[in-house]
Amino acid sequence: MADIHSTALVDPKAELADGVVIGGYSVIKGPVKIGPGTVVHEHTHIQGNTVIGRECQIGPAAYVGLAPQHLQADLESGYLVIGDQVIIRETTTIHRATAPGLEHATRVGDRCYIMGGVHIGHDCQLAEDVIAANSTLLGGHCQVGARAFLGGGCTLHQFVRVGRLAIIAGNEAASQDIPPFATMRYGWLKAYNARGCQRAGMSQETIYAVRAAFHCLHRNRMMSAALDDIRQHVPDLPEIRELVEFIAGSRRGIVPSHAWQEGGQSREDGDTPHDRRLGGTHRRFVMGS
Repeated sequence: MADIHSTALVDPKAELADGVVIGGYSVIKGPVKIGPGTVVHEHTHIQGNTVIGRECQIGPAAYVGLAPQHLQADLESGYLVIGDQVIIRETTTIHRATAPGLEHATRVGDRCYIMGGVHIGHDCQLAEDVIAANSTLLGGHCQVGARAFLGGGCTLHQFVRVGRLAIIAGNEAASQDIPPFATMRYGWLKAYNARGCQRAGMSQETIYAVRAAFHCLHRNRMMSAALDDIRQHVPDLPEIRELVEFIAGSRRGIVPSHAWQEGGQSREDGDTPHDRRLGGTHRRFVMGS
């Protein structure tokens, strides 16, 4: 049986599993489903077609399952699915999808840690074990791979993808994709996430291969050339195929390497100082080609 505080408002259409705790002044509105052992802390609002897994911690004062912020969407039929053992902290907002049906749901994977003041827009897809630090903002349709880390205050433009085990520094703004295993800082692709790869249990051989792949990204201005370089000179391991497929499938282009920032030194033979000055100007176009 669920433990519901006397000041909480729970819709008769809601389904609460055994062991669910609903804190004071919380509102559960509509056909919400909450799994066993989940705790909804005080002043939290959950509504709509929202499915929450087991042993989650939500709130206080979180807003989960609200209608999408979209001018033309069906505001009532979209779903939100939250996995097991997810932590959602104070004042976070997570919105349902714009299209009906569970197959189109906004999703937050198992064991994600969503810190205070985070916004996860409609149709976003977060894989398992993602950490989003305080005040992270995700526009609609963003995709975040497993065990990625989003630094406090960082912002993702709509439809941006973040690969598995990528890390984004605080207060960064990304309008292009961040590859798996990457580190983004100061608006550029800085390096690979060495510590994250180690903690994920990658072998030394795999880590060396990932590092070699990122060297290819740093020394080639054109993304097509970088992919050819990786295919020719980096061992054909599953993680390398994952990286190559992610980059090749990018529609927005990849965040450019710091090697091509304005005033940086080019590594390509024959570049003139004028070419190097154009590194920052051309980055949006050439890195996604």
